[in-house]
Amino acid sequence: MNARNALPATAPLHVASVFGWAAAAILLGSVLALSGLPGLYALIILATLIVFAAVALRFPALTIGASIWCLALVPFSWGITTGVLPKLFGDESLLLLYLVVFPALYLSQSRTWQPGFRSIYWALVLFLFAQSLAFLAGSDLVAFRNFLETDALGVLLLVVFLQESANSAETEWIADSVGWLTFLIAALSLIERIVQRNPVMEHNAAVAYISPELVRITEGVYRPYVSFFHPSETGTFMALGVPFALRRWMQRRSFISFAIIAVIAGGVFVNATRGVWLGIAVATLLLARNPLLIVLSAIPVASIGATIGYLAFRTTPFMQRLTDPNNFYSRLVYWMLALKVFSYHPAIGIGHLQFKNVYLAYVHDISNTAHFDISKIFAIDNMYLTTLVEHGIIGFIALVATLIFLGLSLGRLRKRLLTSHLPAQASLVRSAQLALVTYSVTGCFADIHQFTKVTKYIFILMGLGFGIGARYLHAATPAVVPEDSNDSISMKPCRE
Repeated sequence: MNARNALPATAPLHVASVFGWAAAAILLGSVLALSGLPGLYALIILATLIVFAAVALRFPALTIGASIWCLALVPFSWGITTGVLPKLFGDESLLLLYLVVFPALYLSQSRTWQPGFRSIYWALVLFLFAQSLAFLAGSDLVAFRNFLETDALGVLLLVVFLQESANSAETEWIADSVGWLTFLIAALSLIERIVQRNPVMEHNAAVAYISPELVRITEGVYRPYVSFFHPSETGTFMALGVPFALRRWMQRRSFISFAIIAVIAGGVFVNATRGVWLGIAVATLLLARNPLLIVLSAIPVASIGATIGYLAFRTTPFMQRLTDPNNFYSRLVYWMLALKVFSYHPAIGIGHLQFKNVYLAYVHDISNTAHFDISKIFAIDNMYLTTLVEHGIIGFIALVATLIFLGLSLGRLRKRLLTSHLPAQASLVRSAQLALVTYSVTGCFADIHQFTKVTKYIFILMGLGFGIGARYLHAATPAVVPEDSNDSISMKPCRE
């Protein structure tokens, strides 16, 4: 009797469902027929967002890691011309998808918004405001695009990765993925160096696309293995991941971990970027208990090693580049010229990325000390001087203050983790802090804040450091802190 009564009740539902889906299909087909290709593209984009949101919801750590690897390994030149902005770059694709679906994940309560970072958010807003003032002095489309995909996008990514890593339980996996990525870039750098210096490749037509001759013709822009625009950017990207690889080695002390460190060291060495070497050295010294003693002990050893290395390899292009005095003199010319330009525009500077367009107006005498073409200066090779010239004293103070504030905030977070007896998580936060130190020191010798990959990467690593630390602090703190606590890192509990 119950079965007979169930049939009439379910049949209308099936009919309604069929008619409903049929009507939806007809409506969708009509819209696509009327709109043509734009409608089809919109449908593809919508489907992509839905799939990406579903994957990010189910596998947050995997999605975070994939976004970072996409940024690192997709060539900088791959992209789609949109007609509005110069390009929609391929290495930003997963990051931009994250930005689009990010609000929906939290509005739908699929994620828990982590409180207590108000002061960090305000510091980032003030940083962006101070940097954007330079556009009042001068700008162009390239400068606007660079600012959007470095500082503006970087700040957004810090917030996204902070919240996402705070909601992910697989923080060790994320940290390990950064270390493995650093190893892969270093290995590819070594392969690139071997191939480009291998005479077999010179006359082998079958592998012409990776020949060193092609690399020389394009002045190093064509890099088939390491897909960064400039060797300094490749070196800095590797350097920012070194603290995470060192952390893995110090925890495991295995042969594999040691081999990873050795490959990374080799990749950084053949990259031949001296500012990167100094940045890694300073960050590594901060891990030591007595850094001053290490420096004093290393000076004679380094001096003897440098002397032997120079005598053995002084005829190689690598050693000639390292010991070329003209490189040092040219930097002095850049820096003195930058200070001269700054003296005429002290407040908000000359505009983002405008130095190469205006500096010749301030050249009144040419010195023969440095042998280079004065009309072909493309960068000042110093992040701080570049900011001083292009963004003025306001932008310079904002940059330095933001770096110091983020570093101190990570330091406070690390101390709280140690107090809560969470040394493993504290070491993760310290890795992010050391990456910031490396970035700040390397910036003394290159305009790395204009490197789009590196700048986004350092903001991402800062977000990971804050988010990972906050997650474990919240989990280890059952008591609720009073609501008037607005410190940079609160200890309010969060819903898992």
